[in-house]
Amino acid sequence: MRHKIVHDYMGVDEDVVWEVVCRDLPPLVEILDKIVSAQEKT
Repeated sequence: MRHKIVHDYMGVDEDVVWEVVCRDLPPLVEILDKIVSAQEKT
């Protein structure tokens, strides 16, 4: 997605970006929080 936004920003569908942020980002943050917490315990 970064490549599309950086190199074709005029062709980016903001609705698609917003859907990804709302749908895919929260689960990713949760997983990353678990990974960081596990690393802090070691």
